[in-house]
Amino acid sequence: MYKNFSIILLITFFLNSCGYAPMYSKNIDKKYNIEFLNFDGDREINNSVKYYLKRYINKNDELKFFISTDSKYTKNSETKNLAGDTITFNLVATVTFTVSYGENKKIFEFAESSTINNLENQLDENVYETNIKKNFAATFSDRLILQLIKIK
Repeated sequence: MYKNFSIILLITFFLNSCGYAPMYSKNIDKKYNIEFLNFDGDREINNSVKYYLKRYINKNDELKFFISTDSKYTKNSETKNLAGDTITFNLVATVTFTVSYGENKKIFEFAESSTINNLENQLDENVYETNIKKNFAATFSDRLILQLIKIK
């Protein structure tokens, strides 16, 4: 018991001494001059992406990013039982961000997938699917911000 406690204590001291910091801790205060041009594709994913990116907007920054988005979302049957009823679905979302800044233009494409079981209640399944779309959008937004950090 004492040995485990001392090992944990030593690891904590070493991590604090070496300057370790979580990856997103320095990026929380970063703000960018972002202007949204157009959003094509799935409406729920696009609205969520726009919502998550709005927390990084600062109109006073000199470098202005123009972002257009094209999203695709598919829900495919993955497995079926003997009666032909779907048991699991495969959800796939892809987003292509076209970022223009200054004279440059970059294209970033991100994809996420998830597998869900067919639920008895259709309303619960729709709510669950909407939550998964929002989680995909949050992931896509974070990945785009990391790419914008690399550009700036």
